[in-house]
Amino acid sequence: MKNVINNALSPLADELISKRLIAKKDNIIVDHLAFSFPLSQLRHCHKAGFAGYSPKNQPYFPLPPKVENSEGKSLEEIERHALFVKKQLSDFYFRTLKIFVDHVLGFTLSAPRDKGFHGYSNSLTMKSQTGVDVGFIGLGGQRDTAYIQISGLGCKNLFGYTDKFKLHHWLNSVLSISFLSRVDLASDDYDGIFDCDYADKAYRDGAFRTGKGGIMSVFKNASEYTYTKDFQKNFDVEMVTVGKRTSPIYWRIYNKKLEQKIVNEDLNWYRSEVELKKWSVDCLLDVDATFAGINVFSQSMENTQGIRTKSMSPTKEACLELASRVRWFRHAAGRALGDVLELVGGDISKAFGLLLPDEVLGDKLGIPPTYKKLINHALEC
Repeated sequence: MKNVINNALSPLADELISKRLIAKKDNIIVDHLAFSFPLSQLRHCHKAGFAGYSPKNQPYFPLPPKVENSEGKSLEEIERHALFVKKQLSDFYFRTLKIFVDHVLGFTLSAPRDKGFHGYSNSLTMKSQTGVDVGFIGLGGQRDTAYIQISGLGCKNLFGYTDKFKLHHWLNSVLSISFLSRVDLASDDYDGIFDCDYADKAYRDGAFRTGKGGIMSVFKNASEYTYTKDFQKNFDVEMVTVGKRTSPIYWRIYNKKLEQKIVNEDLNWYRSEVELKKWSVDCLLDVDATFAGINVFSQSMENTQGIRTKSMSPTKEACLELASRVRWFRHAAGRALGDVLELVGGDISKAFGLLLPDEVLGDKLGIPPTYKKLINHALEC
């Protein structure tokens, strides 16, 4: 069966799109975006859908390389063929990634920096069309993944080039991304209403809770100031935070005018910024409704009915990780495992005892040492 892109949207996505069609506002700013995906998902890019073209004759993305069968070859030929296929795929993924960054995100890529990034073995810098750094890409990891991180300036360039609906299609339908690693949403206030004092009062009223009951997130006043002669605060930094940087939801409310060192007595500029981790990719379909749906505090700033989007729970993250590994194993070694099971009469313990190293198994699934020694001897002959 041919791999096809799943264009079906989740119920949350349908709800967000319906609201988006009724009132398009774009009050909320996307100020940071990060997501990851297996490099193997890039093989679907040529099937993303291009008007007037079929997947095979579209002019943008290369087609995946055809891998020849290695049956009947000697062990040396198989190893040589495996290295050749690995290089073919590596070249294909890099070429496709470069086109994805250019065609979908509107950025250019630097040469590999030969330097790690967020635990990834290598990295590249993304630049805007004018040559300004707008983010990084990490490559490698434990399972050959790509991690793309786009800065606030990068997001401004990104959504000047494309729109959030198209980006959602590429991330969700083409690359099968369900959750963003991180997305920062921000609301700017130029009237001095939603300032740090307002956030303090809202916190005391429980407006930062994301549901009924539960533990209150920690509140911190991170302001820096001196006192004038008449005991008025003279701020160097005016900022409060709610939550911790490691939390799924982390708020920062601060005086943006001070941060930007703008000297203008008539200007008020406060920003309420929320950092969302492991958050549903569907939030891109209506960031205004997503922002308003986080809690009462965010709803008070938006003249739109919020829709509750969620972060990924640790349980769900573990389940998705397991499902991903199972899918990979079925594709890579499913038939071989079936052959091994047949050889040992369907005994799963014996099969795993043969396949996995002793340091992984311990005494949990091992097979008798004598039996294993005989098989290993037979395999070496």
